Amino acid sequence: MEADKLRLARVVLDRITTEIRQASSTTAEDRMGIRGQKESIALSTLRVPTKELSKKRSSREAPPSAEFDLVAVQYKIARHPDILLDDGYEMPLGLARVEVLIPRAMAPGEANPNQTKQPAEGSADGAAPPEEAILDELFSEDETGDKDVSLGPDINWEELYAPEIRFIRFCYYDGYKWWDDWQVAGENPLPQLVQITIGFEGHPPVGEQFGQDKPNEEFCECLNKDPVDCEPLPRDQFSTMVRVTGADPLFRSRVSRESQSVIEQMATTKTDDQGGEP
Repeated sequence: MEADKLRLARVVLDRITTEIRQASSTTAEDRMGIRGQKESIALSTLRVPTKELSKKRSSREAPPSAEFDLVAVQYKIARHPDILLDDGYEMPLGLARVEVLIPRAMAPGEANPNQTKQPAEGSADGAAPPEEAILDELFSEDETGDKDVSLGPDINWEELYAPEIRFIRFCYYDGYKWWDDWQVAGENPLPQLVQITIGFEGHPPVGEQFGQDKPNEEFCECLNKDPVDCEPLPRDQFSTMVRVTGADPLFRSRVSRESQSVIEQMATTKTDDQGGEP
């Protein structure tokens, strides 16, 4: 049993690691190659075309259609919206993986032989929508204002990649400091490192409404201590650290992340001050 868990954890971590390592910084303007939260990650990554393209064929056979190599992928824990556990949070169903192809930009007047989707609403000629429109739809804002690839109230069971995995946490390193979220735009918006932790036991979502203790809220903060002072992982959890290959060697994303943190703190302080006024 333990060997099976270890084998599954290795397979899941290897796949997430590969896709994070191949995260692309070549995205549309103001887009993010990696958009990370505490318990989910959305990224633009590359994939290897299937073996169908490399098969030998006779000159009489029509070649297969080209395949996209740039995809948008998200990992998150899917939860059942109608089943609440004793602590009041939605029951975790397992690790979900959502994948959407991102068509390459087409040259003006060039036909798109790979377009298989229906024409976008408002598109009279049926041309493939630009990358910006696809990503806007993919990472559309939900009711809370967060950009997320949501499974929605109707659960798509095909998106459950590993039902056995019911816990996931991410930490993001900018070259100097670890963060528990990554929402950085700019010329090269990738973190230097990403730590992935997965587990087989379900946990409440991160948030004060579930009465979580301070160590859980500061899951990534322990990595910033000197020396590192993190609690040992439970027996059901496994962790790995990924070097993002396309990250900026000049660490410009670190400056962007620090600046963003200052702006967020100022906005929070202003909101608190306004709330305290009579």
